[in-house]
Amino acid sequence: MSSGTKKNSSIQIKIGAMCLFLLLLAVGICGIFYYCHIRIAIGIVTAVVLCTLLGFLMSSVMAKRVDETVDSLKQERDLNFDDVSREKNKLETILTHMTDGVIVVGLNGMISHANPVAKTMFKITDDDVRYTRFDEIISKYNEDLILANLITGSEKDEITEIFMYGGAIFSVRYDKFLDESGNIEGIILIFQDITERNKLENMQIDFIANISHELKTPLTTIKSYTETLLGGGVTSEDTKFEFYNIIDSEVDRMNRLVKDLLQLSRLDYKQQKWYKKQEELASLVRTAVKKMGLTAKSKEHQVNLLFDKDMIILVDMDRDRIEQVILNILSNAIKYTNDKGRIDIDIIKGNKDVKVVITDNGIGIPEKQLSRVFERFFRVDKARSRMMGGTGLGLSISKQIMEEHKGSIAVDSKVGRGTKVIVTLPLAPMRGKRGIE
Repeated sequence: MSSGTKKNSSIQIKIGAMCLFLLLLAVGICGIFYYCHIRIAIGIVTAVVLCTLLGFLMSSVMAKRVDETVDSLKQERDLNFDDVSREKNKLETILTHMTDGVIVVGLNGMISHANPVAKTMFKITDDDVRYTRFDEIISKYNEDLILANLITGSEKDEITEIFMYGGAIFSVRYDKFLDESGNIEGIILIFQDITERNKLENMQIDFIANISHELKTPLTTIKSYTETLLGGGVTSEDTKFEFYNIIDSEVDRMNRLVKDLLQLSRLDYKQQKWYKKQEELASLVRTAVKKMGLTAKSKEHQVNLLFDKDMIILVDMDRDRIEQVILNILSNAIKYTNDKGRIDIDIIKGNKDVKVVITDNGIGIPEKQLSRVFERFFRVDKARSRMMGGTGLGLSISKQIMEEHKGSIAVDSKVGRGTKVIVTLPLAPMRGKRGIE
């Protein structure tokens, strides 16, 4: 039985008891007046009985109506409670899965809520939320974000600020929140880690600047030689031929740059078409070495194939794109190795993957620049690279090709001792009984 029903039953009992008391009192009065006048006594008794019956009837009706009212209020309360619980769960789910950090601070300076992202950003524990003041936590990162400043700033409308800490860049938006009467209750802050976004924006700026520079140099050369030829200042046929060769070389350089840029764009926007199938890797490497043979011979390089000539390694790959990667690495090895240098090519098969290792004894790369070798337009030796027609995009393209093949490319180098590039590809899965040889 519900508490409301029990309460109403109690009221009904009390009313019944009161009516019974009135009945007994009426009987007593009747007894007193019996000797006075019998008709009066009968009238009183009749009236009391009728009142008693009417009282019971009214109390029953009232109790039923009270029960109905209480049940209705209870149902409405349960519905409201369910609605509030659902909305609370929705809000908590949203805050928990937000990629931004959210912190809510009351006017008492304590944190009333911090979602998981915010806790990770600022190393906030559950104990910090309960016992540590917001100012004490945030002042380690940015003293301008103490509560007093936030309250003052929020009077000017929602505020966005940028601050840096530990090499990371954060954007914070904050505003006040009010109670039903319009009084400020506290401040809500939303934090974003914009380090990567800022890095990408800077890369885009650098990318545009590099493209402009890369195009400006050959265009300037072509323009100057063309103007000289058109002006009639060159009469020697040998000189004219030399000028034409220079112009042709610069056009080729621009063409390579445009082709590389178009390929990068296709890779970036997932528009590159891939023609992957099971291919033999060792034969691909041998073919790439042959293609670079004349270039290596012109510098009297000793090129050594260290792997077994009969080796067969099956890999699921786009043959042309993987060959592009190998050719790019070999080209760099030849460019940055002095005459009569040594270039070794090896293939090492593991249980799940295979590595193509290309090692030279060239000029090497400074250790502090190793982390940048896959950046677009990055060159260790800018003068030599441009002179040899390099665009500074080869390794960046190679890296993206390898990622599309679920593989990797790594560079290890020492200045004056040479460079080792390791290309790793997953082996093709076993098919039937043949497997991988």
